[in-house]
Amino acid sequence: MSNSSYTPPQQATSNVSQTGRALSWNIFLSTYLPALIFALGAGIAVPAVPTLAKSFDVDFSVASGVVTAFLLGNLFGTIPSGWLIDRLGRRPVMIAGPLLTSLMAFLAAFAFSFPELLVLRFLDGIAAQMWLMARLAGISHHAPAQQRGKQVSWMFGMNNTGALAGPVLGGFIAGTWGPSAPFLAYGLLALIAFVPAFLFAADTPRNNPDVGSNGKDSKAPPLTAWEIIRPRLPYFGVALFAGLTRGPIMADLLHLYAAFTYHLGPQQIGYLATGAALLSLPIGFLAGWMMDQFGRKRTMVPGFSGVAVAMAALGLSTLIGLGFVWYTVLFFIAVALQALTGGSIQTVGADVAPPQARGRFLGLWRFTGQGGTTLSPIMFVAMSEYFGYPASFSLRHYRRRLWPPCSSAMSRKQVLQKHVSDVAYRDAASKHRKL
Repeated sequence: MSNSSYTPPQQATSNVSQTGRALSWNIFLSTYLPALIFALGAGIAVPAVPTLAKSFDVDFSVASGVVTAFLLGNLFGTIPSGWLIDRLGRRPVMIAGPLLTSLMAFLAAFAFSFPELLVLRFLDGIAAQMWLMARLAGISHHAPAQQRGKQVSWMFGMNNTGALAGPVLGGFIAGTWGPSAPFLAYGLLALIAFVPAFLFAADTPRNNPDVGSNGKDSKAPPLTAWEIIRPRLPYFGVALFAGLTRGPIMADLLHLYAAFTYHLGPQQIGYLATGAALLSLPIGFLAGWMMDQFGRKRTMVPGFSGVAVAMAALGLSTLIGLGFVWYTVLFFIAVALQALTGGSIQTVGADVAPPQARGRFLGLWRFTGQGGTTLSPIMFVAMSEYFGYPASFSLRHYRRRLWPPCSSAMSRKQVLQKHVSDVAYRDAASKHRKL
């Protein structure tokens, strides 16, 4: 591989100044707009997923496979996506993600069996992970530390904006043309989201083990997985338990629970999902500003604590037999608190990613967080199957007790990081890695 893949420090600094601002046309066209369109398509499919799963005459524990299959795809797509980003750059990965998503959505619309639907949802999860990791790699590379919180959270905010109209539209489409029709719309919008990303997204430098930090030939071996993880082990603990805490909400498993418990149809689920997106939209944008203004930890800990309390309250409401109105109120409270944590974990990952192995680090980082997010719904379903729904919700509350030791391990550097220049921070991270 030629040395042209190497970006000198001076050039990298210049690129950061040009493309690192949270509010710019470049960021809007390359990151925010594709996220908005992509999320609109995914939101249209949300109310159709539980309905399509029920159409195959399976019970709740089996139907939940449409959620866990997507999450497993997200999980197993992390490390390969990170390796591809380092070797090929993020642009090819970002291009391949929407194309694969579109193909899987079109095929899901014509799935003839439940196992076939599970396979397609698994591959869709891989495609979504490729898309997300490519965008995070770009933010980690181009954005200065004092802008990353806003960029990551506002990217997720655009996701919420797309999800705002998507579920209601998807419920209408499913109610009019059947549960398969929203997947056709999902596939079409994934293709549309591909266009601005293809035209405006900048690439990141490829990892060349023969090129050193000064741009000259170097025989230094690439970082091993343990060398990447060891200096950042407390952060990985935070990512794991964050995924365990908010997994059912992020996986839309509560929509599946509501469909079986309260017998909701696609339109009712669409209303719930749209209301959740409407509520979380301003909170998500505010969270990005708070992380850059006050520090990551001061935003994350209250948010995750609130999610745990809300999940415990949902368990209590189920145990004492409160009706759908109480479920709706507690559901929206949990969603609002979840929005406060929206882009926090990915922002921390972008903060501490080593420049020499950004893609592989993000792969390991997302694998850890997604592992918690994947295990959480599986545990939720298992607990509901053997002990009932109250035990499932209560498990999310007790999981929160594991959070304080991990969150307290986040050093004061994380809180003050917004005051450190991007170049200085990366130099400090490189020195920290060599210790």
